[in-house]
Amino acid sequence: MKNSLSKKITMTMAALAVGVIFLTTAFSSLALNWNFNRYLQKAQEQQNRRIIETLAELYGEATSWMAVRRSTMYVGSTTGTQIQVFDRDGRVIADSLQGMMRMQGPGIRWERAQQQRGRLYEYPLYVENHLVGTVKITHLGQQGLLTGEAIIFQRTVRQTALLTGLTLLILAIPAGNALARRLTSRFTGLTAVAEKWGQGRFDTRVKVEGDDELAVLGETMNRMASRLEEQSKLRRKLTGDISHELRTPLTTVQSYLEAFLDGVMEPDEKNVRAILEESHRLERLVNDLQALTDTEPGGKALRLVPLELGDFAGRETERLRPILLQKNISLQVERKSSPVLVQADETLLVRILGNLLINACKYTQAGGQITLSVFCDKDYAGIAVADTGIGIAVEHLPHVFERFYRADPSRSRATGGSGIGLAIVQEMAEAMDGYVTAESEPEKGSTFRVYLKKA
Repeated sequence: MKNSLSKKITMTMAALAVGVIFLTTAFSSLALNWNFNRYLQKAQEQQNRRIIETLAELYGEATSWMAVRRSTMYVGSTTGTQIQVFDRDGRVIADSLQGMMRMQGPGIRWERAQQQRGRLYEYPLYVENHLVGTVKITHLGQQGLLTGEAIIFQRTVRQTALLTGLTLLILAIPAGNALARRLTSRFTGLTAVAEKWGQGRFDTRVKVEGDDELAVLGETMNRMASRLEEQSKLRRKLTGDISHELRTPLTTVQSYLEAFLDGVMEPDEKNVRAILEESHRLERLVNDLQALTDTEPGGKALRLVPLELGDFAGRETERLRPILLQKNISLQVERKSSPVLVQADETLLVRILGNLLINACKYTQAGGQITLSVFCDKDYAGIAVADTGIGIAVEHLPHVFERFYRADPSRSRATGGSGIGLAIVQEMAEAMDGYVTAESEPEKGSTFRVYLKKA
């Protein structure tokens, strides 16, 4: 790859190192210059004060300018400064520069020293608290406050900082490259695993190392792989179950039609009704599968509204009561004294209640009873459907909401069920942020409760 992540990280770290080195050098240089200039200025002022004190002391002892003239020449030549002394009328009493020129003679070095003049300091000259004159001091052979030695010192510091920065930059590039390779190698591992998932190999897992963000990503990907693997198994199982459910009625219809063609059976009313019943079974299976698809993410949009369960239960039971009366099953409705409101999609709740009542009717013998009751607790409310039917064995109870699961396959096909009625109930309840529970005791009956959030 021309622009690999490793290369980008290396270049970024190199650029960052250059930036950090530049800023560090710049700020260090500014701080050094400021503090160094303060130090030099303080040192020069202290030297100037000593010169003034010496001149004042000499003038006080001699009470004339003669000793001051000689001292000015000597101090100026030894300190490399031009000292000018003026009396109170502004007349020049002494100038160390003239004496220094006579003593040292002409020369390039001396001319350069005169051209490089430092800051001019001016001080009043007091003797016993009386103003006797003025002294002007100029340091020669320096640039501003910087002497030759100071300039060399500053240049050495800058060169050292530059060499240190270059060394750090040279070390940062391979270090950044090593870090980038280590980081991108983990990304490469994640990519390889993701490619295997793309091939349907969901049993592959990411090797998790450390406890950083990439480790968290790896754990997240492994959890996703587990879900994908589970969904893949469910999809294969669902495909096999659907094929099996479709094969039985299709085989029956095919057998009848072949018998008609071979003249083995007559296409009388009884045989045609048998074919029609199998076609109805196929239709119910297709409708149930469509209902299951609608409840999955991306299916039909929900319309959750406040719904009063007492009125809803009464209305729906009256609609389904004729079906129960045909089997001589009594239906009892128990409501709350006060209204019970939930957030629900009425269309889905109608199908949930219809599935539960029809399911209870199938497995309840003639003369039995089905009780529909409204319940309410702290955060949820809902509807319970209890029957006095054959019940469900303990070992089958945890699986009743699985698609195409049957506790008794032969009995279920005899009743015409598709095996996904309770799966539809669960999916629809979860689509409305609710859930369903099942309780049962063999030969005594079952109770299904649908929990929905209160409005």
